[in-house]
Amino acid sequence: MEIVWAGHSCFTIRGKATTLVFDPCPPQHGCAARWGSPQAILLSHHHPGHSYADEFHGQPRVFCGPGEYEVGGAFITALGTYHDADEGATRGRNTVFSIELEGLSLCHVGDLGHPLTGQALREIGKVDILFVPVGDVSTLSVAEARSLTRALQPRYVLPMHYRTETARPDLEPLETFLSAMGAEQPDRRPKLSVTVNNLPLTTQVVVLDCDGRVG
Repeated sequence: MEIVWAGHSCFTIRGKATTLVFDPCPPQHGCAARWGSPQAILLSHHHPGHSYADEFHGQPRVFCGPGEYEVGGAFITALGTYHDADEGATRGRNTVFSIELEGLSLCHVGDLGHPLTGQALREIGKVDILFVPVGDVSTLSVAEARSLTRALQPRYVLPMHYRTETARPDLEPLETFLSAMGAEQPDRRPKLSVTVNNLPLTTQVVVLDCDGRVG
């Protein structure tokens, strides 16, 4: 499996037979992406920075909201959560996606805006790869992002939704989360290639560089 980042909260997951895209963002929020032909697009919520699905080729299935789905060997569990700590009264709803693909468990929490309860954590279960927002604005605080990471104990943590040179100057920079995690010198890569056989034994923070490609 190969994972690339296109900026903000957008990641592409390329399996042997299936390609999934989380939270596609427009170029001004991320990279000048070259849209491809994924089998499915997963939207945590309908916001221009997370649901830019206009330029994909083909006819990908689009998932947004709670449910259980299957596409191309990917088993998707979507949990209903909120974009704020007031049960959606301020910013509405958010969807957390748990994916089982090629023996790996992935969890993209979108713009989760509140700590998860024990029941939600149990529904998510084992996580090999966690995509977590770390920008502190309109999502989890940095402390809450760290607590969620510790609760789920993933093998890989991929930070997202933080300040970059091209997007969201109101967000906290990546370094704030890295410092909270004690990972001031993280593993930086253009992509993450992972199988069930090469997972690290303990939680590892990986920062992906934006390569400008999606799908």
